[in-house]
Amino acid sequence: MSVQEQYTETIKQGQEAFAGAVDSWTRTVQDAWGRFPVADPFEAIDRFYATTGRLLDAQRDLVKGLVRTTTSLADSVRHEAQKAADEVQHAA
Repeated sequence: MSVQEQYTETIKQGQEAFAGAVDSWTRTVQDAWGRFPVADPFEAIDRFYATTGRLLDAQRDLVKGLVRTTTSLADSVRHEAQKAADEVQHAA
């Protein structure tokens, strides 16, 4: 198979995967829409994005907390390692 044929096949597979993802997403939205009847679709959109925004805020706070904790822990380890190295150097 030539490079051009491989490229064409890869593009075709990507397009098929994308089409499948869009189809799946469309079915999911249609199914969810049927379970949560809303008179105003614009209100549903606003609610969705408000909820999604709150979830993203919570995830951001969690990740920042993890980075703070990890950074603090790394600083402590680095400080203790430096102390130990200094003690070894002074003992020699």
